[in-house]
Amino acid sequence: MLKFSYLSLLLFGFSFNLRAVPTSVSQDSILTIVKLHDRDLQEKKLLVYLKSVFERCPVDSLHSSQIETDKLLSKYNIKNSTAIKYFIESVCQGRLLHLEKAESALARAIELASKNSDHYLLYAFFSQLAFLQSYMGNTIDAISSFRIANKEAIILKDPNLQVVIDINISDIYYRNNFYNQSLFYLNQALSIIKKHHIREQRLNNAIYYNKSENYFRMGNIDSLKKYNQILNNTKIGTFRLYMYKNRTNYYLSLLRHDYKNAINRIIELKNDPLYLYQFDNTDELNLANAYYYAGKSDSAKKSIERLLVKQEQKNHPEIKLHLFRMLGGIAENENNLQQAVYNLKMALQQSEDYIGRLTQVDTVTSQIKIDEMMGAYTQKEDAYKRERLWLIFSMVVALLIIIIGTMLYINTKQKRHYEKLLFTTQKEELAFINSHQVRRHLSNILGIIETMKHSKDKNEEYLLVEDHLLCAAENLDTAIKNISDKLNN
Repeated sequence: MLKFSYLSLLLFGFSFNLRAVPTSVSQDSILTIVKLHDRDLQEKKLLVYLKSVFERCPVDSLHSSQIETDKLLSKYNIKNSTAIKYFIESVCQGRLLHLEKAESALARAIELASKNSDHYLLYAFFSQLAFLQSYMGNTIDAISSFRIANKEAIILKDPNLQVVIDINISDIYYRNNFYNQSLFYLNQALSIIKKHHIREQRLNNAIYYNKSENYFRMGNIDSLKKYNQILNNTKIGTFRLYMYKNRTNYYLSLLRHDYKNAINRIIELKNDPLYLYQFDNTDELNLANAYYYAGKSDSAKKSIERLLVKQEQKNHPEIKLHLFRMLGGIAENENNLQQAVYNLKMALQQSEDYIGRLTQVDTVTSQIKIDEMMGAYTQKEDAYKRERLWLIFSMVVALLIIIIGTMLYINTKQKRHYEKLLFTTQKEELAFINSHQVRRHLSNILGIIETMKHSKDKNEEYLLVEDHLLCAAENLDTAIKNISDKLNN
């Protein structure tokens, strides 16, 4: 079962490596983010950075870090700085376990973000509110907050955010034992990652781990083996990858009924420095189960009692139902019928509460489905509008092409017509020059020659017509050159 801390890190941690995040606010880091020209990206980076810092900041330094951050936000005139300050206040109050104050601060942050219609802040704030409400045991309110966050993710059309929301919704189904629905949303998240080519191993790791959780609860050892192997072969991802690998390793032992090995592994993890801060109620519950099924009643009872007194189990009837059932079984095996009756009675009360909540969960999740359908309709409508614009654009382009083509055709046709007229005119002109100039001068030359031919004294006759003959020859040469020039042109 995913917890508040994991989910909150999942939302805000996929853009940063949390192991490298400092435990105090750095002015240089804020300045680097402020220099981003994209205001939306600037806001996202800033929120991720501040959330990461304040989740890792020592508790005794929260107040001083908060004052320093307020000064920096004012100094650099950060967009929606007041809403972000309330968000930081909520994170700090959550660290101090002042959960109602944390919820109140988030409500103010949401109010300011709504006035500014800042969809990313609304997405982040409602998601954070859902995690907080889940931690407080307000499952129905948490689902409603996720529903609103999902609407904002649809409006933003950001595939990364939609993947995170799908993971969170799948967790709601998982915690209420709706495993097939949970797997549906995890598969949907993987489809979005594939469709948009999202290269974010942290998201993949979270999905594979959540699938492992579902298959473990369903008792499907083959599918659990598959995703356990994928996680063990993964070398990069979130800082929780070490937990994913080790937890799914002992899940296999539990499904094989190798409770002794599972108990040893869980105890080793509890003392493992790398796992220590990730050991949570999920491991404690699995340890109690292992003790119970291994027949170690005393150890199982101690683990169960530790879980029942924890604040995190308040308003979580689905967990308490299972715990009281085990206590009832232990009392029955010990022939302590009075204690068995009491524990089973407590289990019945949790069951009634759980069934009531399941009805409410089903109602709200139906609304989520409606929202998703509306979102899908909106996306299809947007796609239709884009296609219509492209169609109109294509028609306009086609019309312009037709007009331009027609103009070019008419122009070409007219050009050919005028070229034909010009050719005809030039042809007639050449014919005229040939008939009236060339032949006239040639006839003169032939006539002079003919006269000389029949003359008695040709030399004397030649001297008389020499000038006429030369003039006729020159005129003939000029006419021929004129024809040649026109042909060349």
